[in-house]
Amino acid sequence: MTGPQRRKTRWLTGLAPSSFLVFAAFLVLASSAVALVVVYRTGERIIMERERAEALAERDLLEEVFQEQGLKALISGVARRSRYAAEGERYGLFNARGAPLAGDMHSFPPAFRDASWRRIRYLAETSTTTLHVNTTVLADGSRLVVGRDLSNLRQFEKSILYGFSAALTIVILSSLLAGLILNALILQRVEAIAATAERIAAGDLSARTLIADRRDPFGRVGASLNAMLERIEALMIGMRTVTDSLAHDLRSPLTRMKGALARALQPLASEEERLDAIEAAHSEIDRTLATLTAMLDIARAESGLSREMMQPVDIGALVEEVADFFTPTVEDAGQTLIVQTPALPVIILAHEGLLRQAVGNLLHNASLYAGAGAAVVAAVEEDQTFVHVIVADTGEGVPEDQRGRVQERFVRLDPARSVGGSGLGLAIAAACAKLHGGALRLEDNEPGLRATLDLSRFD
Repeated sequence: MTGPQRRKTRWLTGLAPSSFLVFAAFLVLASSAVALVVVYRTGERIIMERERAEALAERDLLEEVFQEQGLKALISGVARRSRYAAEGERYGLFNARGAPLAGDMHSFPPAFRDASWRRIRYLAETSTTTLHVNTTVLADGSRLVVGRDLSNLRQFEKSILYGFSAALTIVILSSLLAGLILNALILQRVEAIAATAERIAAGDLSARTLIADRRDPFGRVGASLNAMLERIEALMIGMRTVTDSLAHDLRSPLTRMKGALARALQPLASEEERLDAIEAAHSEIDRTLATLTAMLDIARAESGLSREMMQPVDIGALVEEVADFFTPTVEDAGQTLIVQTPALPVIILAHEGLLRQAVGNLLHNASLYAGAGAAVVAAVEEDQTFVHVIVADTGEGVPEDQRGRVQERFVRLDPARSVGGSGLGLAIAAACAKLHGGALRLEDNEPGLRATLDLSRFD
């Protein structure tokens, strides 16, 4: 947007409602005045052209009477037309010296000489009037004058003024009524949005704006506001959940750490006991730091702060490398690891470090929970929209009603799945998929669990 456009926008949006109404009223009146002038000028031109054509036709007819029947017949014709003339029609017949012979014009001013539809101020017997006249000199020197005054134009002016006044009154009243109705509707919508905002400010995060029609501006604003409120509510709930879970999950390692350090500080403790206690505290510190690092990774992924780390990554090669790293872990669990990747490179923009961690978490979970004798498959599939990283096993799987819950932070299925860990593995994988424009899907592998990371090609 250019500088003048920005200034114009600021000027319009800076108008107070009352000032804007005054501006709108002035604009309507100015537009109406311009329209009135255009209509008047157009009507005036039509009336003048019509009167000129009629006057010239009358002149030609009277000239023909003179040529065929002579001066007496012309005098009679002019007198008859003057007697039965319509409003605004004027006739005059004068001899060569300017003396009147017939008609309702009783003098022949100098301005009448050689007049060809000229506007002339004519001094009548009792008043002065304006005429459009056409003067014709006949064969015997007499002069025939056919004219029209401005009475038809004045009548048109009155009609157009009355019509304009009536139309303007109807428009003003209709606009006022429509404005009042529109104002009531707008206030109703605004008050509904304001009421929702007040409920949110009072702490009710479940408040939502009612949407009558998503296609109108207020409907779009309401839908956007509701989407924002849902996001805020989800973030607040997530924050509370994370805070509660983090406090709960860190209390135990910190307590154990404190106990270990207390044992190390015992005056009667042996050197070996002190070293064992310090080692235990060190392990708890490592576990706590790993939990905090994982939480930070999830927060950065969900907020989009990790996008600056995006770079072209060959997904097939990455999965092969991570699977190769986890092969000993899977084999130690008595399982078989199968890797299936495309022959050609599958390259997309991705956060390599977070993606490695997500795939590693899925393989680690499979090695922990699939059980001995299970087969674990790490595969890469693709379509036109997504690249799918799949980790599937033939273990016991996860109940369908728990597949959404296990993706939440610090969630561990009890009691069968209490095998250590922080409960953040699947949460990191879900945050990674979200960062890459996709989602983590947990499905039945019949038997076992099939975890799929959908990574968008266009994100």
